[in-house]
Amino acid sequence: MKKIVFHLALLVIVAATSCNNPGNAGNSKVKDTSVVTTTENSYKRVKSVRAVEVAPVIQTKFVEKYPAAKEVEWTKFDQSMQPVDIEWDLTGWPVLDTSIYAANYTIDATDYWSWYTTSGDWISTVSTFSNNNLPDAVNQTLQAQFAGYTVTSVSKENDKNRTAYEIKMEKGEDKMKALIDEAGNVMKKKGKENGQKVKEKNV
Repeated sequence: MKKIVFHLALLVIVAATSCNNPGNAGNSKVKDTSVVTTTENSYKRVKSVRAVEVAPVIQTKFVEKYPAAKEVEWTKFDQSMQPVDIEWDLTGWPVLDTSIYAANYTIDATDYWSWYTTSGDWISTVSTFSNNNLPDAVNQTLQAQFAGYTVTSVSKENDKNRTAYEIKMEKGEDKMKALIDEAGNVMKKKGKENGQKVKEKNV
């Protein structure tokens, strides 16, 4: 009788060990479906499940413009997958649709987004930017028109017509976003100042 009990106990232990053995978990793997990984003032998307291949003409024109680009990932345009700090209505860029291709990449550890048409025409580029490197004209505008605000993030925006800086700022409970060109002109701004909503467009 004791031998029977012993053998039964041994079988239970073996069965339990087999069920917990990682080698038997092959049929129950959970697929990683994470789409976005972001950090403050960073646009990098990691291992997007929406990655796509692009036509050679797009790839060629992209490499010609950004030969130093690394970790390049292409997706079709999706508003929910765009840089988290960008206010599209501040940029003044045309509304894009799902035919547009977006490239997410790095250059010298800086994160970039660029948009291209199906024929390979470059539309615009956004990159993270250090407020320590802002042009003097932009810094002068910040001191004159946004005194007391603390800059929390900066995005550098390029299109075929201009380079500008979208600057996110805070002062107590007030929050402001301003688009300032290289000459220091405030193109647009929106936010809350002294408890009042502000939205101005100068372009």
